[in-house]
Formats: sequence, C-alpha cells, structure tokens
Amino acid sequence: MKLNENKKLVEDVKKIMSDNGINSSYYNDDQFVKSFIDVFDKTLEKRKAESLQKLVDKQDNKKAQNWSSYIKSAIKTGLESPTPYKVIPYKNGIGIKKIELL
Repeated sequence: MKLNENKKLVEDVKKIMSDNGINSSYYNDDQFVKSFIDVFDKTLEKRKAESLQKLVDKQDNKKAQNWSSYIKSAIKTGLESPTPYKVIPYKNGIGIKKIELL
C-alpha cells in the first residue's frame, strides 16, 4: 500500500498533526505532503525488505542445520556445473572436507 494511494490515511495524518498543535501551514503545504508521502513509502519499503531478509536468514539457518541435504545439494551442483567438481564431506557428515575438480 502506497500512502499517496490512500487519501483517507493522508487526511488522518493531517488531523493528528492539527490535534497536536502543529501549525496548519506545514501540513497544508503540498511540498510537505509530498515529502511526507515519500518518507512513508520509503519506510514501508525498508520494513518489507527487512522482513524479507529475516525470512531469508531463517531459511539459511535451516540449511546450515541440515548438513545431509546441503551436502547432497552441493554434490549435485558440482556435477552439473560447467566446470564439474566433486564435493568430499567429512566422515561424520557435518561439513565439506574438500572440493576436487574433475
């Protein structure tokens, strides 16, 4: 939702500003309203990006905890890559010991 697409929200913000004693010359100025809308939209986009990053971080943590599927994925990727390589995991199955080019 973009702020400039929601006229009621803009009116609510103006009402809150007037209720708190902010001079009407500030919030009736078109330049102020435009800059307020820009700041609101940028803040909203930043919050969305942060929540998306948190989701990606959670998924990355799951990959690190599940070594067997990670190693299988690495082996498959290595064999299918343009420069094929072999992934050699540790004997205990946690981590990659080395990578050899084929």
